[in-house]
Amino acid sequence: MAELQTATCPQCSRMISPEDTIVFGSGRLGHLDCRRPHVLSAEEWALLFTYCRDHPVAECIRCTGKFHLREVVSLDQFGVRSIGCPWCHTDLTDRVRVHLYECAMLPAEIRRRAQEARDAARHLVKQSQQLRDNADVLIREAEAALHALRATLRRPPARIPTSETKQSGRQIGLLSYNVLPRHLQVGDRFSDETGEWEVASRPRPTADGKSVHTCVRGIAQPALMEERTWVAHERIRVTRADQQG
Repeated sequence: MAELQTATCPQCSRMISPEDTIVFGSGRLGHLDCRRPHVLSAEEWALLFTYCRDHPVAECIRCTGKFHLREVVSLDQFGVRSIGCPWCHTDLTDRVRVHLYECAMLPAEIRRRAQEARDAARHLVKQSQQLRDNADVLIREAEAALHALRATLRRPPARIPTSETKQSGRQIGLLSYNVLPRHLQVGDRFSDETGEWEVASRPRPTADGKSVHTCVRGIAQPALMEERTWVAHERIRVTRADQQG
């Protein structure tokens, strides 16, 4: 069997730590982001935006402040998300990751799958620091754990807890969906690093069909309106009113 060549990132030539976020395949390991080895993975971001957007996710020991996701997330000049204290700019990535894997809002199965995927990646890095003949097995185990997490995230969403109101004798709940931009409906709600938003107009595809535009309204500030553009094949996590008789 093939052996992992080294525990060194082929892009930046630095040693890979078990706590680094990695990509792997073809018997090689590498950093997902060489500039920030501990950057969150796409799956971790998806979990945070889905389950942790409405409560504090990190505490800055230096400033003794507790912050919500929207307060600590920013985009750098390359469009890459970073996590830092809004007051002293201390990197809070590791603290947010600790919160994520301990957060009680994550369903038990999703938390288990996420932990298994991270543990498999860390084990792969630890074992790669020695020459072994089971490198292919370790990579397949890490890939299987990651695929299991992604499959769990793609399942039809369960009803999420919401405060229920009554209107015309009916209960109104919210269902959560992953939709393409062209399937957005007026009233759909979503969250990103800038806050919580509600779709205020029907989606409008560009002439080439590669992008979709729509107008959104701030939940906290209804008077705040913005134009949003999404890549046509990019799925968006939204909550949508669902009436039951």
